Amino acid sequence: MSQSKPRIDWVDAAKGLTMTLVVMKHATYNDAAVLHQVPYIFNFLCEFTIPFRMPLFFLVAGLFAMRALKSDTRQFIDSKVLHFLYFYLLWSVIQIGLKIVLPHDSEWAVSYKDLLLIPLEPFGLLWFIYALSVFFVLMRLLRDVRKPIVIGFALALYFSNLNTGWTMPDEFAHRFIFFVCGVYGAPYVFQMAEWARTHMRQALAASAALLIAVGFIVFSGAVDYRVMELLTGFIGGSATLMLVVMLVARGWGGLLTYIGSRSLYVFLAFFLPMAATRTLLVKLGVLNGDLLTLACIVMAVGMPLLAYRIVKDTPLAFFFVRPQAFRLKPESKTREVAAAA
Repeated sequence: MSQSKPRIDWVDAAKGLTMTLVVMKHATYNDAAVLHQVPYIFNFLCEFTIPFRMPLFFLVAGLFAMRALKSDTRQFIDSKVLHFLYFYLLWSVIQIGLKIVLPHDSEWAVSYKDLLLIPLEPFGLLWFIYALSVFFVLMRLLRDVRKPIVIGFALALYFSNLNTGWTMPDEFAHRFIFFVCGVYGAPYVFQMAEWARTHMRQALAASAALLIAVGFIVFSGAVDYRVMELLTGFIGGSATLMLVVMLVARGWGGLLTYIGSRSLYVFLAFFLPMAATRTLLVKLGVLNGDLLTLACIVMAVGMPLLAYRIVKDTPLAFFFVRPQAFRLKPESKTREVAAAA
């Protein structure tokens, strides 16, 4: 482990899986809109994973958050505020600009007004980055508050079922509890992961049972009850984490680990190759929904990773790597410079 940020393969693999599931969801629903028919296999997978896809994403995001919450203020602002702010603003402008300039079949009208609303209303999927920054800042402010109070606050928000029509308040209320549980429950998550690694048969049976339970809750419609939705978020996320741990332990999680360690690049740029692949294949006559969706997923995940490798040592690296000009220097170095001056 490095001193700055530990890397654990199964954590990266879990990030890679959640990122792929997010891409799958958007590829599936957008392909369905274009083809006027729902991809059978991928629609089933989307419906099945909806209750725990985003909960798992935010739970995993909270696993190493305590390190940042206890860091000095300057480091925290640089890594958890400016870092997210840079990519949020840059890619908001890119996505909105492309949506305005390039022709598209979507009924989602975009104008310069969306640029003005960037500070208040995240565009598209960029609310993920916005939400993460807000979660970190709020947890930093609440770090000395007793855990039961914070958990109670997060649960109250969740069960408020907030529906203002404004992305951030609604998503904040819906997702904060999972980030909080990732922060406070990290030791238990790592214990669960170690148990799954050392007791694979029992863990496989437990994961299968939990996922069957999730499937029953989802397809019976019971997931519409708020408490059941919360329950499926946790049990589905737990089962998926155990499966990921076992995959990595058996040496089968390399691709997911690779994607997860570079998930930011996929998240920022997957929309463009996904749309381009869909447009091209439909024009070529590929009208099978599942085949089209599979191709869109592969390209949407693979092309941003390839783009990063191509531009990382060029002036275009700023698309994926925050330049030094947008970073705060460590406080110790700042003092040294001031003393020398």
